[in-house]
This record gives sequence, structure tokens and C-alpha cells, in this order.
Amino acid sequence: MSGRARLRSASLFFVVVATAACVSGPSTPAVVSPSLSAVPTSTASPEPTVSTPAPSPSAIASPQRTPDRSAPVVRANAIGRLTGNWIFVGKQVPYAHHVSAEVQIWAIPLDGGAPRLAFAYDVSTGGAPEAIFDNTPYLRRQFSPDGTRVVVSVGGQLETVDLPTGRVTSVGVEGYYPAWSKDGSRIAFLYYLPVDQVVPPEEAIGVIAATGGPVTQLAKVGYSRQSVEWSPEGSMLVVTQPDQTVIVDATNGKVLRRISEGATPSAPFAHWRSATPQVAIAHGVCGPGSTVPSKVVGFDDLNAPEQTLVGGRQTCEELTFRDPRWNPTGAAELLYVAAFAPTGEYRPHIVAVPSGRDTALPFLAYEATWTWDGAEIVYIAQPAQLRGGPMLGGSDLVFVSRRDGTGTRSLLTATEADAFFFSVASVSY
Repeated sequence: MSGRARLRSASLFFVVVATAACVSGPSTPAVVSPSLSAVPTSTASPEPTVSTPAPSPSAIASPQRTPDRSAPVVRANAIGRLTGNWIFVGKQVPYAHHVSAEVQIWAIPLDGGAPRLAFAYDVSTGGAPEAIFDNTPYLRRQFSPDGTRVVVSVGGQLETVDLPTGRVTSVGVEGYYPAWSKDGSRIAFLYYLPVDQVVPPEEAIGVIAATGGPVTQLAKVGYSRQSVEWSPEGSMLVVTQPDQTVIVDATNGKVLRRISEGATPSAPFAHWRSATPQVAIAHGVCGPGSTVPSKVVGFDDLNAPEQTLVGGRQTCEELTFRDPRWNPTGAAELLYVAAFAPTGEYRPHIVAVPSGRDTALPFLAYEATWTWDGAEIVYIAQPAQLRGGPMLGGSDLVFVSRRDGTGTRSLLTATEADAFFFSVASVSY
């Protein structure tokens, strides 16, 4: 793998960024068991999904417990009292042999002050291809609601880092791609199911109390390699599988709605908020020669027909959508990145949902997020020399700019050879 590796906020009304318009209504309790015959990619259509009755929680196998470890695996620095507005950025620095790397999480105070290294840990970047490599964590989903703690998977074990004090605590369970519930009580994560002679091993979504304890399995997900998106009150989860996305009950795994396409495995795909529309989901899995158009659709509630809000003219082979993020001020604006295959460009857009007006921003970025007031955009820039290549990569530059592209300033630069940034999150204290 090269140094520029793959890039990795009643009645429900929500927006879905999708590549298909066929959605079924609510179903009976189920867990989803997709085919394990292939890893879904943008060049091969996944096998159909088969639903099976959900076993009772008591009969479900739990992930392995964390062994005792004497030496700390997370190297954390106490940041002290957190106030104001901060940007957190993930950075990967490969070691000389390129078999492992150091993941660094940097904290940048937007109200003034130098960037600080919050914590770091080592990850594997090579080995068995069927293994889970959670080595570029998607930061936005991994913060506690108050923004003072982060959960990460380190060597396959879930650990939490208290940013003010630098204290590291084990959750006590093996897992990957964690997501902290927005009420702070639980953490959802991906884990291997203990099934013999299955390669790659089947995977499941589990939920555990943030303080540790028993694990509840909610859904089987095959080989999706994605974290989930929690609803604001913690009652539902958006879960992606190879050939579909589902909204499930966060207590028992009951499927509440199915969306007929899966999300791109390496791309962040969903964001939920309290206001309406509520959740945005980006889809981008398609096969060669696909005629399925990329589009943004919406629902007034779980049973309402789809409404096309954006797109519908270009296929997912030409244009895919990544990482939708709602404006934190409550405005019905959605920031997303459009990946345009013919030129290899990643272009951030802002769509005003009520009017459907879609504005392309005047810069290129692999990942982008709002500042606390919605006035500026922080982004991991796409370097000019990488345009026109395959739609994957990393960047050694993080910028903040006004929405019109003016007032651009650099926040952080990776100076080490082959180092790159992979995720960005905005937190206001």
C-alpha cells in the first residue's frame, strides 16, 4: 500500500442520498445476512441479501473479551480544559517498512493557539487481505456527546481516551469501527462472528454500554466494514450492508426500513440530526455499465414515498456522493463531497434542501466539515497532482475557508514522508 492510501454529525422525516429509488416498508424482526462470496467494490455488483429471523439476544455469540495488558497501547497527552471551538484531524504516518504506521489524532483550537497532538497509537497496514483494518478512524462518530472522549479500535480492542486528562480506558471488548451514541450511554461497533471455516469471517454489529458490560448483537453485516450512524435520541441505527442499507431498532435489531442500495465500503455514508429532514445517507455501490442514477431522495416518515431532491441524471459510475454532514446551526443545508470519476476530482457541495439549490464550492477536498457557526468549511485538500487518477488517496494539507473560497488559511501540514490526513471533525465546547 502506498503512502497515499485509501481515504477513510413519532414521525421520521429524512433525506437519503441514494443510487436507487426502490425501498421496501417496515418488516418483521430480522437480522440481515448478506452473501459472503465477494467483497463489494465499485466494479462488481454484490450478491442479493437474504434475511433470516433474529435469534434471541441470549443465544447470540459475543465478541471476545479484552485481555489484560500491562503496557499502554495509546500514547495520550493531556490537553486540559476544553473550551471554544476545535477541529480534530486524523493523520497516518507510515513506518519505514510500510507494514505498520502511527495514527495521530491532532486537536486544533480555532479560537487561537497551536495544534496539539492529543494521542497516538500504532496500526497495521499490511497482512491478510480479509482482516479488518480499522486504521483510518472516522472521527465524527467516535466522539462522546460532550466531545471530551473518543473511542478508537487499537489492535482490535476498544479503548476510550479522555482528552482533558489523557486517561486511556479499555471498554473491555474486541471490536472495530466504533460509534458513540448521541446520548452517551452506548457504543456500537463491528466484530467478527465466531464461525469456523468462513473466509472472510462474517461480521456483526454489536452494542455495549460505554462503561463496558454484555454485548447485544443487532445485525449481521457480512463484509461491510462500516460503522453505524445513531439517531439523536439513540433509538435507531443506520446500518449498511453490501447490497442495501437498513434502519434498525437500536434495542432489538428489528428492521424498520430498507433502502435498496449499499454504501461505498471506504466512504463515510450517513449523518443524523434532531431537526427535519433528519438523516442523510450516501450510496455509491454499483457494477460496471450500471444505468442506476445517483440522486438524493427524501422521506416524510418511514412509510412515505420517496422524493427526489438532487440528482437523478448521472450514474453512480460517473458520480458518487460521500460523507453528508448537516449544518450544525440547524439550517436545512447538507454538505457533501461529490466524487467525479472521469476527472478523479472530489468537489464539496452544499445543497439547500427546501429549494434544492446545489452549490459547488470553489476548492477540491477528500473530506470536509462545517465550523461551529456554519460560516466556514474545514477540509482535507485534494492535491492538484492527484487529480485525474483513481478516486482514492490522502492529503498532507488541512485548510479552513469561507464558503465562497475566500479567507483560506492552513491549519495543519504533514511534513513526514508519505504521511497523510484521513478524517476531520468539528467540536464546539
